[in-house]
Amino acid sequence: MLLRRIACLVIVTFAALLALPAWAGTGIVPAEILVKYKGQSFAGTPGGRAIGHGVFVLQAAGGQFATAGTGDPWQRLRQRLDETRADPAVEYAEPNYHGSFDDKPTVAPAPADPGYADQWWLDKVGARQGWAVSTGAGITVAVIDSGVDLAHPDLQQNLRNDGYNFGDGNSNPQDVYGHGTFVAGIAAAACNNAAAGCGLAYGARILPIKINVGGSGTFASSAVAQAIDYAVAHGTRVINLSLEIDGETQTVADALQRALDAGVIVVASAGNEGGPVTFPGTYPGVITVAGTYQDDSLWETSNRGPEVSLAAPAIGLYSTLLGGGFGERSKGTSYSAPMVAAAAAAMLQVDGRIGRSQISALLKGATHPLATAGYGFGLLDMGAALLALLPDLRPDKQGYASSDALQLSFQLPPTAGTADIYVALATPLGEFSLNPDGTWASVADKGYLPIAKGYAANGPLNGFLFGSGGLFPAIPLAGVLSGRYTWRIALLNSQTGSPIGPVIESPMTLN
Repeated sequence: MLLRRIACLVIVTFAALLALPAWAGTGIVPAEILVKYKGQSFAGTPGGRAIGHGVFVLQAAGGQFATAGTGDPWQRLRQRLDETRADPAVEYAEPNYHGSFDDKPTVAPAPADPGYADQWWLDKVGARQGWAVSTGAGITVAVIDSGVDLAHPDLQQNLRNDGYNFGDGNSNPQDVYGHGTFVAGIAAAACNNAAAGCGLAYGARILPIKINVGGSGTFASSAVAQAIDYAVAHGTRVINLSLEIDGETQTVADALQRALDAGVIVVASAGNEGGPVTFPGTYPGVITVAGTYQDDSLWETSNRGPEVSLAAPAIGLYSTLLGGGFGERSKGTSYSAPMVAAAAAAMLQVDGRIGRSQISALLKGATHPLATAGYGFGLLDMGAALLALLPDLRPDKQGYASSDALQLSFQLPPTAGTADIYVALATPLGEFSLNPDGTWASVADKGYLPIAKGYAANGPLNGFLFGSGGLFPAIPLAGVLSGRYTWRIALLNSQTGSPIGPVIESPMTLN
């Protein structure tokens, strides 16, 4: 039976860690505590401010918490946390951790002739194959970062004008650090406009959200949480987090869960310390990305671990630079993550109903192996992931004799809703549409007719349309007119009638 549902239930859990980390990635002792109260409003602690969803920021007087005991600022912070958590009205209390962008500067100069020819990684991750299917048009990717250069000629046409600056508390997300501009270009720099290179999803829109103060390379975790909520509220389908936070903050975790519950695809970098994955890449449901060299081996200082979903190039990359330029800024998993975010945007253009678990599974399933084995994840292949969203018909060979019998296999993609399936055959005598009972109708007389209506599946479906064990017997070709034949298959959204991807054609000849 052609219509079949494949049930897939993925249950993930997350246990929040409230303890301070044994290390501090930025070396900055948090001067604020994030507190969430149980079912009551903020009681008016001096220095407190609300950031939404019942979470308040408590500031330390003079930049450090004045509690008795040791002079170690981390110990004073621990003592204040213990005191705050002892309040029965408090649901949780945690440091307002500092974070940093996953970026390792290099001294390599920008090339004299920047452009597409320098972007070797595009072919590495299947860009041109993917562009034949989708460019991410109509999908918004939120770049939660150091902002974006709003005047960059290779970004302007794809930038939304409703971004925000949570670092400085205003509506101007202009980048003055450079990291976010580079990330945005990898994801969605315009293409075919004679202005530098191309983004992997060059038809997508970028929602720029700045989280750092001024030109600083660090930021507060509270700003990340606010930025995530802002992105969700403004219709973002994909969020890119090319950053790491010193601790697993519940405030950010809650914001991440709200985004995931809203169906938003969240992509995060794994980190650059050569060790375990850092938060937010450790949060269940987030698509976490490690980094590779140009030869497909794992970058030695990329973080790795069971949380990693897949990898993408991390060094030798060219993208948009602050001030309108184009070149090589640095290296890091910061620049691997937006490649995967772009691929997710391209997939959503094909079928906007596809859910995050399906996108994650398809992205991981379409990877090809790393040159260094044993890590449990592969290298991004956007082209293969997009093709997995399309139907296909495959003759068992391309050239036939009249003594042959045609066998034709099919592949159907997963769907997030119902789809109608159309199969047609262009022949030397005209084009014919296949009916559900195996008969044919002239397209010129009857139009295209669906072979099946209301198809839905959570995973790919394969089988034979014509052949042994298939829906219909193999087709004897004796007496059939010789010439060129082209099989066509298409999916349409059952509710709207809109196409899901392009019409897929499979040619064959009968001699």
